[in-house]
This record gives sequence, structure tokens and C-alpha cells, in this order.
Amino acid sequence: FNWHFDTNEFTITMLLKPAAKGGHFEYVPGLRTPNDECYDEVKKVLDGDRSRVKRLELNAGDLQFFLGRFSLHQVTENLGDEDRLLLIMSFTEQPGVIGSMYRVKDLYGKVTAAHLVNEESRIRADGLLD
Repeated sequence: FNWHFDTNEFTITMLLKPAAKGGHFEYVPGLRTPNDECYDEVKKVLDGDRSRVKRLELNAGDLQFFLGRFSLHQVTENLGDEDRLLLIMSFTEQPGVIGSMYRVKDLYGKVTAAHLVNEESRIRADGLLD
């Protein structure tokens, strides 16, 4: 996955199987706030500034609680021959939050009818971009 913020406020993940090579989880904690997109700081990271980037060395079975709505993050390219497997449980403070059609299509390659309907209502706990 490329650099992104999550739609949901927090996520719990468990690494089931790490990549043999690559597939590292990298993040910049607290890069934006509920009231500020912090575009200049995001641009620095996207332009290659790694001064605030942290990398987690996760092992199979590791559980992670993560505030992905406010922390820019990515998973580096899997360079091995086997898939990296991760269980992702996402949570929001407000019911009815569904990822944007464009973001979901970019991440997962397809959308459902719920994503199409969501484009009209767009329920979020804040005004941040997905």
C-alpha cells in the first residue's frame, strides 16, 4: 500500500505471516490533527523526507493498535515470493462510516453498492480527507 491515511479513527491489526523480504510497515505518527490536514508536512514525506518516518519490525502474531486517521502510513513493496498476510479490524467513533469509493477502489481494486451510496452521504467524525 502506498502512503495514506485511514478513513477510520483507529485500527487493530495482527500480522499472520510476514513477507519473506520487504512488506515493512512504515508510519509518521500524529502527522495531522482532526482540524488540520498539515499539507506541508505530508508533502515533505511524499517528497522523500524520512526524518519523521518510523518502521515497525513486526513478527507473526504481533498485535498493533494504530491511529491511522492521523498518522500517515504505508507498507513497503513485498519483494518475496509469498504473500504477507495481515488481519485488519477497523473502528470508527460514528456509525455508518464507509470508505470513499475512489480510495477503496485504489486500495482493493473494487467497490460495492454501499460505496456508491456513501458518496452521496459521506459520514465522518471530522472534515479530513480520506
